[in-house]
Amino acid sequence: MSRSQIPPRAGPADPLVSFCLDEDDIGALPDPLRERIAHAAAERPGDWTLIGTPDAELTELLRRVVARLPSMAAMHRQALTERNIELMIESILPDMPRADIRAQLEIDNARLRADYLQETRMLTGSEIRAGSGLNPKNASEPASRWKREGRIFAVRHGGRDLYPAFQFSDGQPRRVIKDILAQLPASLTPWQIAMWFASGNGWLDGATPEERLEAPGEVVEAALHLATPAEG
Repeated sequence: MSRSQIPPRAGPADPLVSFCLDEDDIGALPDPLRERIAHAAAERPGDWTLIGTPDAELTELLRRVVARLPSMAAMHRQALTERNIELMIESILPDMPRADIRAQLEIDNARLRADYLQETRMLTGSEIRAGSGLNPKNASEPASRWKREGRIFAVRHGGRDLYPAFQFSDGQPRRVIKDILAQLPASLTPWQIAMWFASGNGWLDGATPEERLEAPGEVVEAALHLATPAEG
């Protein structure tokens, strides 16, 4: 459907205007912007919508919201509260049986975690012990102690802790991991933390936090923004 077939959405009290972009619209954009869209579409095909507003404060608010969307979306898929589920049922899927919706959410959650475990190198406590150069009697050490100290995090799978390997360098926890974990909201679950590290982040120009650990200050700043409520 072309842009001319979709009227801009706006109201007297709403300064936002949006319309969908078809191939002709995208082709008419400046080369740098068209190339960025083409690069993004190659990784994740989808539709494109242009949103504009003359309100400078609203523009800044939109920028902040969009910057947080990737990581927030991943986290909220992991932990929908009962109230979130009820609102979804009432406003979006009024005719679908509630049990079916809950079952689908659980399936999506399981698939997301399974994909993560396949795509991310994970270490057991014993593997961390072997690589650390330490020789504690307890096979779960030093990993479990490092976790208690907030230097690393683990996710539970199959009844045991698994530690994403990107947290370590030369057998020791990266210093930046502790700094990042200290800035993330304390309410996050380990799986939410894992998904945050693996999700594209607007504060990092779309890179994932685990991809930018060599720039620790930037990742700590991104974590701080997640913990800071949006203004406006």
